[in-house]
Amino acid sequence: MDRRSFLGSAGIFGLTLAASGLAAPHIARAAATRITIVSNPGLENATLNRLMEEQGFLKRYGAEATMVLAEGPAGPFNAIVSGTADVCMVSGYNMALPRISQGAPVRITGSGMRKTALAVFARPDRVNGLAELEGKTVAVGPKLGLLHALMLQLFREKGLDASRVTFLDAGSNDQAYHAVVEGKADACCSSISHLNDRDGLIVLSDGKMWEALPKYVFQTAYASEAALRDKRDGLVPVMAAYGALYGYLMKPEAREAFLSARRSAQKKFDILSANAVWEFNQEQRPYSRNLSISEEEITYQQRMFVGLGAMSQVLPYRDVADMRPANEAFKILSAE
Repeated sequence: MDRRSFLGSAGIFGLTLAASGLAAPHIARAAATRITIVSNPGLENATLNRLMEEQGFLKRYGAEATMVLAEGPAGPFNAIVSGTADVCMVSGYNMALPRISQGAPVRITGSGMRKTALAVFARPDRVNGLAELEGKTVAVGPKLGLLHALMLQLFREKGLDASRVTFLDAGSNDQAYHAVVEGKADACCSSISHLNDRDGLIVLSDGKMWEALPKYVFQTAYASEAALRDKRDGLVPVMAAYGALYGYLMKPEAREAFLSARRSAQKKFDILSANAVWEFNQEQRPYSRNLSISEEEITYQQRMFVGLGAMSQVLPYRDVADMRPANEAFKILSAE
């Protein structure tokens, strides 16, 4: 194509943009504010994603966003590292800080569920307290995965010796629970969604993670450094939308919408688990409209991972976290 042809084609392209009501600056702004939100397709995440869509919070706060799914606990983090997503809001990944310390271009940028929605379940004929787990088998997930890591931290804070416990990698959260039901383990760390189950298990009084580990932020939101640098105007309304969603989840009037969303997300609807999650949200109020995580809370998690051998040192807050979008989002919510 010669220069004259190129200029002619460029002119036609410009006229096409103008005729459609668009201009190059508008296109640039749209690209700079459109956010790709990633989560894994677990039931709790799917329920929140459905609620977000049905209640229209993203639209209410002017967020330009697309939701995508990535399999596995590390899937969302890997998607962000690869550049195929910008932010993860609801799929907690306990190895986010260790991977950031290893150079992943990601920052912790807020919270999802703040209180730890896990408990230690046991067969009452075998165990009645954490101290009685010594010499027993406890079902968790993979080594240093969320369930295993939090059990180790719980033992450390209670002054108990975790080396005297046999940890069984049962796979998933639900599989850990069923390992106890089936007699393959004496106890397990599993989701509060089992609190209403009728399988004969009990929750250890000192094994309620939301009480036993009050400084641990259960789900952290995280975003790519590129998104924090280049798409901050897009991240702020997304975070405001999630703050609004979390506030809504803890209101009694949200019950029917929550159950409807969960019913849509679950292949075989389980009313016992749905009610357990709903009751936990109402009684413990595990979310916050203010998504910001303090330096003290980030330091606590880093020290935990240093103790577990997953990090070599505690890094400065500014090197692992950026709460500016969360703080701006909370200002929007506070002004309503």
